Amino acid sequence: MQNNIVVSDKNFIETNKKDENSEYYTLIEINQKIFGIKTQNVLEIVKVMELDYPNKMPSCILGIVEYEQNPIGVIDLREVFKNKRIVYDLNAKILILKTEKNVVSIICDKVLDIKKLNQEKIHMLPYQKQNDFYEGLYINEDENIYILNVENIVSYIELNPDIFQNNSTETNYIIDDEKSKKILAERKNFLSKVEAEVPTNTPLYDRGVSFIINNVKYYINMASVKEFFKVNNSKFIKVPSTPDYIFGLINIKGDYITVVDIRRFFNTSATQIKEKSTIIILNSSDYKVGILADEICESMNVDFEEILQNRLNSQEENKMLEFVKDGEIYQVLDAEKLFQDERLTIC
Repeated sequence: MQNNIVVSDKNFIETNKKDENSEYYTLIEINQKIFGIKTQNVLEIVKVMELDYPNKMPSCILGIVEYEQNPIGVIDLREVFKNKRIVYDLNAKILILKTEKNVVSIICDKVLDIKKLNQEKIHMLPYQKQNDFYEGLYINEDENIYILNVENIVSYIELNPDIFQNNSTETNYIIDDEKSKKILAERKNFLSKVEAEVPTNTPLYDRGVSFIINNVKYYINMASVKEFFKVNNSKFIKVPSTPDYIFGLINIKGDYITVVDIRRFFNTSATQIKEKSTIIILNSSDYKVGILADEICESMNVDFEEILQNRLNSQEENKMLEFVKDGEIYQVLDAEKLFQDERLTIC
């Protein structure tokens, strides 16, 4: 549901131009090259696992992975780009991606980072065409990042079935010694168990960020975050007749964002804006919502396996998932679950 509160344009807040032209990208490595994919399109990042191998798959599809009980083909970009193919080891990662039409997945050697890239530094390649595999090349000092156009890659595979005819059913491009096969099978079984047992939609995501609210540490995966906005010296628009957990509206890049005071939302004390206070703007097509955090701490590499293996207490339906990492207790903020709360229907 879109924000339906109308306010005057006179409250427009100037924001940093550099920040306006930036977006978060998930950086991956394939064949010793760095590629970027818009983080808002990344649904999951999981370790490579045992795949299913139906007959007559295109040669660029390594196998099939189950995502929310739907079969998704795992694309090997080495084959698409006509690079030399390799056998992927246990460190490889599978990214589940959303496109305008469907959900797809790709395999990569490594997931490197999530980074905010200035769009003005993304340049068209000299040989680039409109339907190319790339949106451009990000150039910054010694850093070159190829920005992938996943939509075009999927379309190319679908429109050129003859190029990817697979005449062999014997070649396996994922490590298959007995020890590795056992680990791959355990990962697949573990993920199936997670879907059956855990009453939360928390993505199985490797990269997230920790933050503090009222001296409690939280963790949120980066797929749920659109951007961060420092609130020091910013003006909030107070909206009459709204619950006390609605801190107000703030204009960010021309969009009016409803800011939720999560302290109040969780029935604790009200938040006081401090120097390090930050709005975490949540990634949603239906809501324009941000939550107030006292402080952003650090980016974190956290396996969902690790979260579940170190979780605390029994998981009640309305209780946040908690886990321990490096001696610290974190509560997992599940954005999807938050959006399902009827108290946000006014947002």
